[in-house]
Amino acid sequence: MNLKEQQYVCVLAKCQNLTKAAQALFISQPALSIYINNLESNLGVKLFERIGKRFVLTYAGERYVETAEQMLALKENFDRDIQEITGNYKGRLRIGIQTRRSTWFLPPVIAAYEKEFPHMDVMIMTGNMDFLKDKLHNYKLDLFLCNAADTDPSTMITHLIYREQLLVAVPPDHPVNEKAVYVPGKRYRYLDLSYLQGETLVLQRPGQSIRKDAERLLKEKNVTPGRIRELESIETAMQFVAEGLGIGFNREGYTINMKYNKAVNYYAILSKEESIDFVLAHRKNLPIDTPTQRMIDMLIEQGQRYYQ
Repeated sequence: MNLKEQQYVCVLAKCQNLTKAAQALFISQPALSIYINNLESNLGVKLFERIGKRFVLTYAGERYVETAEQMLALKENFDRDIQEITGNYKGRLRIGIQTRRSTWFLPPVIAAYEKEFPHMDVMIMTGNMDFLKDKLHNYKLDLFLCNAADTDPSTMITHLIYREQLLVAVPPDHPVNEKAVYVPGKRYRYLDLSYLQGETLVLQRPGQSIRKDAERLLKEKNVTPGRIRELESIETAMQFVAEGLGIGFNREGYTINMKYNKAVNYYAILSKEESIDFVLAHRKNLPIDTPTQRMIDMLIEQGQRYYQ
């Protein structure tokens, strides 16, 4: 079944911009414009109102998209049912994950998965959270590994992979180490972020999820840094901390795989949100066939092994 027409309209409805939609569909902007104009002419009704450069759905367009999304979901179900019946699992599975996590979490899972499903094409897409969320909403991803806070419960189903903490990273000789307190039964000592008032902080670039989490927690404590050093690489940021160039933040899961010849002291953070859920998410209408379910199970198992 070829549902190109339905796909084009749905993607344009989500992007609301002809250029962005054409890029997402890998076609030229003039070709998409002509296609939409011809479709509206054939239907005898406008699907989109042109407001400047924005394409906003009309009432007819909303009804079209509602039906088209159901048709696209049915097609996915049909394609997967045929593979299930024949046992000839061929197809692709597109997984999105943050660049930093992809280096250690996915490779062993993909290696094991492809032994079971050698004809499945597993495609990995990496980037920051905003980039990946855009790909998911434009039907360019099937499975999305992310923080639970970045999911939409109204449109997505999530599976817990593991629960981790955002840690504050302090140079070993920094006076603030003396402020950390021991809590019986906890893996890390706790540090109140109010002690970071006026300190030099090593943070990631705006838009990176770890920067967003750190800024939210700092705002909770009304902390204003004296200076901010911005580094995209979390590994480099932790090496800056080790050299005494500032105080930073790191995810618990990242620390396990980071090595440097100088130590960093990690502390848990006293906050309303002590832990962060790292989840596997997918659209509610994603067909879950045998290969997809197996990948979901293997990713959950990997999370459990990692945090044993």
